[in-house]
Amino acid sequence: MFGDYKILIADDEPGIRQLLTEMLESTFSVESVERGDIVIDRINKGGHDILILDLELPGMNGIEILKTIFEKKMKITVVVVTASNNIETAITTMKLGAYDYIVKPFDTEKLLVIMKNIVEKLDLEKEVDTLREQVGEKYRFSNVIGKSPAMQKIFSTLERVIDTDSTILISGDSGTGKEVIARAIHYNSNRRQYPFRSIDCSTIPQDLIGSELFGHEKGAFTGAISRKIGKFEVASKGTLFLDEISNLSIDMQAKLLRVLQEKEFERIGGNQIIKVNTRIIAATNKDLRNMVRQNRFREDLYYRLNVVPVYLPLLRDRREDIPLFIDHFLKKYNAEYMRQLSIDIKARIYLTNYHWPGNVRQLENVIKRLVLLSTERVADLDQVKMILEFEGENHMVSPEKNTAQYIPAEEKLMSLEEMEKTYLERALEDCNYNISLTAKALKISRKTMHNKLKKYGIFIRKTTNA
Repeated sequence: MFGDYKILIADDEPGIRQLLTEMLESTFSVESVERGDIVIDRINKGGHDILILDLELPGMNGIEILKTIFEKKMKITVVVVTASNNIETAITTMKLGAYDYIVKPFDTEKLLVIMKNIVEKLDLEKEVDTLREQVGEKYRFSNVIGKSPAMQKIFSTLERVIDTDSTILISGDSGTGKEVIARAIHYNSNRRQYPFRSIDCSTIPQDLIGSELFGHEKGAFTGAISRKIGKFEVASKGTLFLDEISNLSIDMQAKLLRVLQEKEFERIGGNQIIKVNTRIIAATNKDLRNMVRQNRFREDLYYRLNVVPVYLPLLRDRREDIPLFIDHFLKKYNAEYMRQLSIDIKARIYLTNYHWPGNVRQLENVIKRLVLLSTERVADLDQVKMILEFEGENHMVSPEKNTAQYIPAEEKLMSLEEMEKTYLERALEDCNYNISLTAKALKISRKTMHNKLKKYGIFIRKTTNA
């Protein structure tokens, strides 16, 4: 069978049913009925993918069947076959979701082309559904790293509101995984078959963020050369994640509040009212309550967003999860860079007890660098300390230290090229600036070594049998 797709033929003419059955049964599973009042029941029981529908049927006509399919959002592709060549009827069937409309007596070759196109469409939809399911599986609460009591409490709260339309406000420091949780909320909810879209309110200029959210019409402003569909409209029936929402201007906050209240908006430069059913998840690393007190954030918008508050703890406050993150990132980057690195027990203990001012994002960055730069199969404590020293951070959690003095890791991170240059310079120093010995220690050829020295402008200050 052609992709194992099932076809239901609904026509009161026995000759037409027989002709279509003989045409299609070699490549499809085919069933036929002669009355309209049994079509819906047959679709529900049979799990058909395609309906070939005559409009003139006893019991229930084709238009009524199409309306029922449309109103109940039944997942089936309909091809209308009728003796009527009325344009208005054709338009009506297409508005009710029919894929195509052909008139009797029909061209069998044309019908076969239509069926081929439908199969390609169904194959693509199946592929998209499979990919969406794979992404969704990744973000199931059971697969999101969070075995600590703090994270389990968050998951328990979210499961109680997951299928509601309630807005959710996720608060937490940079790098704690706010977008991961937002995606988990979407892919665990009954909206998972619809789009998830995100927008970082801190990276888009204020004069453009309205266009990103609501879209614009052609000619709405200089540079608007065509219509743009905004994220709200694209994510309708799905979820829109507004990251760093504290960066929205007061004017844009007012517009967002109106959309949340009215569930409608107009594109910039347009006058068409667009209805949306989009769930909002917002995130911030700022204290919005304090911003409300300072008149920098609208109080009414704050309460509209903060229906379900979620606070993500710092990584150092969920240490039970750190070993899980280490294994996860090792697996991820070993696969990505075709390495087989492991980390010894002393290094793991050190990483677990580390202060992690940059939270999960910093831990991921450290594991990625270890995988990229380690020359041995097992990373030890010295290598871990070296990687952390590159970041300008080497602080263990200590009760006598004031955590407020730590500088966010993002401000101190070196690029991979800077790290490699520093690593080469240290290796050269350890090998007394002997290029051959250094290349051997790093397990690279002399040619590669010379290329890297040239790339980074490293000049040998001392040569011994180089």
